[in-house]
Amino acid sequence: MIFATPLVPNNALHLPQRTAYNLPGLAPSDRQTLWLLPISIVLQITTLAIIGPLPKTSAIRTFLPAIVVPIVIGIAIQAIMFCHHLTSPVINFGYGTAVVCLTLQGIDVLFMIPYRYEIPITEIFQIANKPCPSVNPTWQQRFDWAAAYYNNPRMILTPLEPTILKRRRAAVARLTRGQFLWARAARVLMIWVLIDFLLAWCRCDLWFSAAAHETALPDTLVTGAVRTALGASAIWMAVDIEHALCALFMVGVAGDDHKEWPDLFGIWTEEWYTIADFWAVAWHGLFRQQFIFLTHTVKSPLLRVFIPFLFSAILHFSGAWMQSRDGVEAAVFLMLQPVGIIIQQMVVGRTVSGRKLRFLTWLSTLIWLLATGYGFIETYARGGMYDIEPIPISFLSLLGIVEGRVWRWNGITEHFKTHKIY
Repeated sequence: MIFATPLVPNNALHLPQRTAYNLPGLAPSDRQTLWLLPISIVLQITTLAIIGPLPKTSAIRTFLPAIVVPIVIGIAIQAIMFCHHLTSPVINFGYGTAVVCLTLQGIDVLFMIPYRYEIPITEIFQIANKPCPSVNPTWQQRFDWAAAYYNNPRMILTPLEPTILKRRRAAVARLTRGQFLWARAARVLMIWVLIDFLLAWCRCDLWFSAAAHETALPDTLVTGAVRTALGASAIWMAVDIEHALCALFMVGVAGDDHKEWPDLFGIWTEEWYTIADFWAVAWHGLFRQQFIFLTHTVKSPLLRVFIPFLFSAILHFSGAWMQSRDGVEAAVFLMLQPVGIIIQQMVVGRTVSGRKLRFLTWLSTLIWLLATGYGFIETYARGGMYDIEPIPISFLSLLGIVEGRVWRWNGITEHFKTHKIY
């Protein structure tokens, strides 16, 4: 969401096009429920601050979740039903996914964890820089700890931290603080140039725009694969550059330990070959705990594979639906992934050894993701996800490599005159 600011439409296109997220028939009241999300966050942090330091046998630990969780879920449902088109497709998508994520996280923290462990939650989630004692904590300590937990969705430095993150933290620990900052700055610059290239490509292929045009590339197998790959890379770039910028600020300015900022994404030559590895290792794990918390309660291997993708489908459907009133293809894409995982494991097994087999397995994974992801990326495109200007300066235009303005945000004033924020 930070990455998308200032949320202006792509006014560098050679051919005029309708703004994708200026859809007809949207009532102004659809923009007036932004306050639901912060209320949901405050409710959950407050509840966690109250019940976190208490043991399972406490009466308030037992009964409070039964009161608060329905309120949180109710607010989430209201947000999904009534909040739409706040400012841009990126904000809409982020808002929809955040609502579902917070609801799942609230159910896990308020319902599942207290019945899974006999000790206080503060001892399960030991946030190193914000400890909360189990005996007589102050309210300041309670809220500091609860806020630190909510700012740590990947469970870094907690007993529930995934093994892959421990390995990535070890890799980051081998760098000095200065090396880490230079590496993150270089990554920001690299992704900036890649985004610039993607925007230049979007100007040529109007498939990404709201209105079809005769100059758009034909919809063939090859162009579909390219569009899917580039559309998915845009998602990767958006998330990774935001993480890198946050790391630069928190480590370089706020004084965080750089060992607490492991990479979001994996490297395919080192960490993933199968479809299961792609989702469990290569892709970002920001929602991992929210997707897998119910798998601890089931014994069926099939359910353990399908449940996380079911939650993921709900989350992405909500985001896509709030973006463009269309999220079915996004949900279908996620629900197809466990099918691909099972089929691939039946053919090659759970572990892949040997260079040739690894390459063939990786190739089959790539083909599967491209074949199933076309509709997912197309849903984003129809909703206008690629019709914004995420970067202010075009290096490619400055160097004369592509046509277009060097300063991309010329339309910001006109944009906010036309699209009021309620």
